[in-house]
Amino acid sequence: MDEFETSKGTDALETREIKIAGMGCDNCVRKLEKALRAKDGVKEVHVDGTAGLAKVTFDRTRTNIPELHEVIAKSGYRAGAVEV
Repeated sequence: MDEFETSKGTDALETREIKIAGMGCDNCVRKLEKALRAKDGVKEVHVDGTAGLAKVTFDRTRTNIPELHEVIAKSGYRAGAVEV
């Protein structure tokens, strides 16, 4: 069992797709994935540069969408709408 399941339970996990603008290459994808994974509370990240989407699974007791948008902005990209 990972730390998220043992400390908070799976009820605290949430997965969202966030639209991303400004990515132009595979290095951009890797850079953004690395930045999001480093954020406390993020469990999984998959960035699709072609579609301009980041699928993020996170513990909502430890982080939230505005904080994820901040990580994206600090990485040099623009975060857009969040999809359920």
